[in-house]
Amino acid sequence: MCTIERVRAGLIVALTFAASQAGAGEGAMPERLPLLAPAIVEYRWTLLVPEWTIEARQVDTRVYAPRLRARRIDYPVPGFTTERRTIGRIPEFDCKYIDGFLPNECRTTWREIRVDVPVPVMRHDYVDVDVAEWSWRERHSTIEVPRLAWKEETLIVSVPALALR
Repeated sequence: MCTIERVRAGLIVALTFAASQAGAGEGAMPERLPLLAPAIVEYRWTLLVPEWTIEARQVDTRVYAPRLRARRIDYPVPGFTTERRTIGRIPEFDCKYIDGFLPNECRTTWREIRVDVPVPVMRHDYVDVDVAEWSWRERHSTIEVPRLAWKEETLIVSVPALALR
């Protein structure tokens, strides 16, 4: 519906209403029709509206709290290394000429027999760990506490209307 049609429909309804009111008992049309004037009708409601607020609270308390300290733990570790040791000697014969008929120079050389022998040893190793030391401490905290409050709000709705004069 366009605006002109709305206005026309409103006027027809208003005239019909005015005519029925003016001559309700007589059955005849009044001599003069009432005038229509634009008006605004206001509707007011008062409502309770929730409102959240945040309140900061300071809290000081004493707690039994740990403090971590780095500690090194040294410990011995058994292990084995190898050590070259002499276990004996053997003779080694060496001659200048291979045949036995010529005058020959021979000599004896003693060679050592060496073996790699496992030897037990103690090595030192360490581990770095964090050890907790417990003690009483003062702690400070800020806690935000939500609060719900109800606040009165007024809702006003204005509606255009036609008034009879």
